Order: sequence, then structure tokens, then C-alpha cells
Amino acid sequence: MKDSRIPEPVLAAMSGGTHIIRAYREHLGYSIEDLAVACGLSAEEIQNIESGLRYNKGYRDRIARSLSMPVGILEAGSDISDAA
Repeated sequence: MKDSRIPEPVLAAMSGGTHIIRAYREHLGYSIEDLAVACGLSAEEIQNIESGLRYNKGYRDRIARSLSMPVGILEAGSDISDAA
């Protein structure tokens, strides 16, 4: 994925196979627990998402806002369909 809105360290981590959410989280210095508190999800849900399990748009939006990610970046970069 090549997107000028994404910081270079995040792009580098992603090119090494790191999930975009984990790459942003680590770039910002957040632990999984920090992100869970910030977005109102459980640490287990964050771990599952970062492992590539399916997640819905509501979760993506909450995480993106918590990490101050560019609007729509998870939709643009996600090849994971919404969970039922």
C-alpha cells in the first residue's frame, strides 16, 4: 500500500507484514491496552484485529479515531470484509 497520508515508519512496518493498526499503534507508542481504553474495545478484540481477524466498520472507525488515522484509510487499505 502506498499512501502519502501514512507516516513512513508505518509504511515500513506494513511492508514487513505488520497490520496497519498495529503499525500505527506502535508508531504512536500505544500498548494494546492503551488503544483498548482509548477506543472502548477489549485488548483481546484489538489483538484479534491486529492478527487479521474480521472486524466491522464500527470497530474500524473507533480505532481510526483513537489513533488519529487519516479518514477512510482503513477502508482504502482493508481487504477484510465486514463481519456479520
